[in-house]
Amino acid sequence: MEDLARTAFTPPKPPYATYSGVGKLELSDYWTYFRAMQRNPLEIWGEHHFSIRLAPFRFLGRSSLIVSDPAAIHHCFVSNAGNYGMNPLRQAVLRPFLRDGLLTAEGDVWKTARKAVSPVFTPRKVNGFAPQIRTVCDITMDGLAARDGETISVSDLMVELTLDVLMETLFSGDEALDKARFTRGICELLEISGLPHPFDLMHLPGWLPRIGQGRSRTVIKDLRDQVGAVAAARRAAPSPDQSGRSADFLDLLLGAGLDDTAVIDNLLTFLAAGHETTARSLAWTLYLLSRDPASLARLEAEVDAAPLDTTEPADWSRCLPFTEAVLKESLRLYPSAPMLARTSKEWDLVTGLPVPAGTDVLVSTWLLHRQRDIWDQPDAFVPDRFLGDAASAIPRDAYLPFGLGPRVCIGARFAMMEMVIVMASLARRLRLDFAGERDPVPVMRITLQPDTDMPMTIRRR
Repeated sequence: MEDLARTAFTPPKPPYATYSGVGKLELSDYWTYFRAMQRNPLEIWGEHHFSIRLAPFRFLGRSSLIVSDPAAIHHCFVSNAGNYGMNPLRQAVLRPFLRDGLLTAEGDVWKTARKAVSPVFTPRKVNGFAPQIRTVCDITMDGLAARDGETISVSDLMVELTLDVLMETLFSGDEALDKARFTRGICELLEISGLPHPFDLMHLPGWLPRIGQGRSRTVIKDLRDQVGAVAAARRAAPSPDQSGRSADFLDLLLGAGLDDTAVIDNLLTFLAAGHETTARSLAWTLYLLSRDPASLARLEAEVDAAPLDTTEPADWSRCLPFTEAVLKESLRLYPSAPMLARTSKEWDLVTGLPVPAGTDVLVSTWLLHRQRDIWDQPDAFVPDRFLGDAASAIPRDAYLPFGLGPRVCIGARFAMMEMVIVMASLARRLRLDFAGERDPVPVMRITLQPDTDMPMTIRRR
């Protein structure tokens, strides 16, 4: 591992902040902070943040605590999770779009939604989706093979592929959704509303108009109308008992006793979050491999040697440990959920540090996954850290690509299985060579997006 680490590819990252971000911010820091938040929230972190386990600070009279200590994270998000509710700033970004979907709902509303969708994500049910995922991938690879030598946007490709997977698996191939229109809407919404508004950063009342976000209301309405039409079409269709097909995610959601608004909230949550995060992770993974020939050759050799044709796709990860390690390392460098945020309801003691009621507790997985005293070569692409003894040595709750605690991502198993099948299906037949003029830098817009396109040239193997 040490030899690989010395020659490992280190992708570019945003510049460090120039202010401390610890304790009480100086007046002169506020302008720098606000500008960074609007440009790229990853730029609010200084170099020192990657070496600090607990960083309390005050911002506009409000107490906050940046937590990069695994034990403290476990306390706030698992052991004493009941004392930490959804963070107001996080909700201000997500709730206008997702309303009371699983990501944003709280209390009994969240419990009802979680109970409604849990049957879809049992290990047996998730494994049953694997052949459908492989079929979608095979169709996509056939199309790409016919375009040998063309240069494409890998981000667009992965967005289209992952949406096709979701529609085939969770919605039984339902064609009621205009996938191109839906994808355009999601991308536009992330660009318009993927950052907190300055009024939200200042914790101003919600009834004050958010200047510059008027367009987002139109986009949100269109997206909600689209998924509402999908739900209405399914309600009017024959039931699984009548048609002889198996009940899918949409059937379970419609039969869970949720009203029409709640159905739309959760449909939108899974369609948006389920394909956006996975698509970004796959695109970043393909970029990393294209810049690291040794890792790419190793992954291709593993895929070529694996008995994939005689192995159920749900079990491909057992045959492809390095491929899975590549994906895990990509999720470390570019976490799907770059910020986990909660707010304390009552006074608490977190690993010896007093945390008053009303404190914003922030876990930046971007920081956590690059902490200098936890990870060797923290900024480098080193898949071997997720194999053998090195993987066993990773502290619990130091690696959180899907969150943790009661609100851990319900689709984590599905996402990992899907990504392994996509990578294996692609690597068996094709290679994507990076063709950009410069390497992309991640920009936080809820998820981590590249600041420039990631063009790649298709090559048949």
